[in-house]
Amino acid sequence: MKPLYFRLPSLIVCTFMACAAFAQGLEQKIDAYLQQQHQAGKFNGNVLVVDHGKKLLTKSYGYADAAHSRALTTRDRFHIGSIAKEFDAVGIMMLVDEGKLKVTDHVSKYFPELHAWAASVTVLNLLQYTSGLPDVNWKTVKTDGDNWRDLLAVTQLKFEPGTQYDYNNNNTFMRRRLIEKISGMSFDRFVRERLLKPAGIRNAVIDPDENTPTLAKPFDNDLKAYPLIAPITGWTCLDLEDFLRWSNALNTFKLISPAATLQLSQPFKEGSQTGLGRNVMNDGKITEHTHDGVAIRYQALLHYQASASRTIILMTNQRQGNVYDLAAGIEQLLDNDPSKTK
Repeated sequence: MKPLYFRLPSLIVCTFMACAAFAQGLEQKIDAYLQQQHQAGKFNGNVLVVDHGKKLLTKSYGYADAAHSRALTTRDRFHIGSIAKEFDAVGIMMLVDEGKLKVTDHVSKYFPELHAWAASVTVLNLLQYTSGLPDVNWKTVKTDGDNWRDLLAVTQLKFEPGTQYDYNNNNTFMRRRLIEKISGMSFDRFVRERLLKPAGIRNAVIDPDENTPTLAKPFDNDLKAYPLIAPITGWTCLDLEDFLRWSNALNTFKLISPAATLQLSQPFKEGSQTGLGRNVMNDGKITEHTHDGVAIRYQALLHYQASASRTIILMTNQRQGNVYDLAAGIEQLLDNDPSKTK
C-alpha cells in the first residue's frame, strides 16, 4: 500500500476543482438573477462582485444609450452620484494627514471674503453635513462661479453649525474649494494626481460631456435621453475595475491613515452620512463600507463587507431606485439562502 502522502496531490486537485465548480455555479446563479432583472426592465448597467477575495462576476447588462445603438461594456464609465463626494472628503483628510489644515479650522481662515457665518463653520461641519449652509440653487446655478456668487451673498445660515444634519451639496462644494485653496491645484488636477494615480485608477474621467468616449449615457424608461448637466464641477466617473481599485485603496489605507479614516467615518448622529456614506471601523480596520449615489438618471452602489471579503458594485444609467434590492439579491445567492431571493 502506498503511503498516504502519495495521494495528497489528487485530493488537492479534487478539492480545488470542487471549489472552482462551486464558484462557477455562484457566478452562473448571479448572472441568471441579473439577466432576469434586466429582462424585467429592472436593471440596465454594470456589475462587479467579489466574494471571499475572489472576483466572481464582472459583466454588463443592457445598453449605453437611449437609442440602444451600443451595448454596454465593462469599460464604460458611469456617473456615481454622491459616491464621488468621497474624493473631496478623502482629499480633505489627506491634507489633514499632511498637517496642512485641521478639521477644527473655520472656513473664514481660508475664505475671509465670506460673511460672518464662515467664522462659525468648521471643516468637520462640512464633512458631516452640519454646516447650516443652504443648498445649491439648482434653478439658477449653471457654473461654479454662479454658486460662489450665491455663497458670497449668504448672510445667515439655516441653523447653528454642528446642531443639525442637513445633507446638501454646498458642503461638498466648499470642501472642493478648500482643497484648491490649500493645495494650489485645481480640484480635478488634485484628484488625478493625489488620489487617482496613487490608487492605481486608470480610466476615470472628471466632469465628462456628451463627446466623452466609453461613457454610459443616461436615459429613462421611455428611452428618453438626458443631457449631462452638472451645474457644479468635480464629479469623478468610474468604470468597474477603477471603482474596485478605489474601494481597495480606502480599505488598505493607501491614501489616508487609519486615524484620518476613522475621523472621516464618524457621523453627526446615528443614520446620518459622512463623506464616505456609511463607513464602519473596528480595531483600526474598515469592516463595512456602503455608499449609494444618484445623478441625472444614473445610480450607483458600493458595498464592502470585510467579514466575507466581499465587494458588490452596481452602476446603472437607467435608474430604477432599486440598487439596494439588487445587492441584497446578490448577497442572498452568495450566502446560499434561496428563500430570500424571491
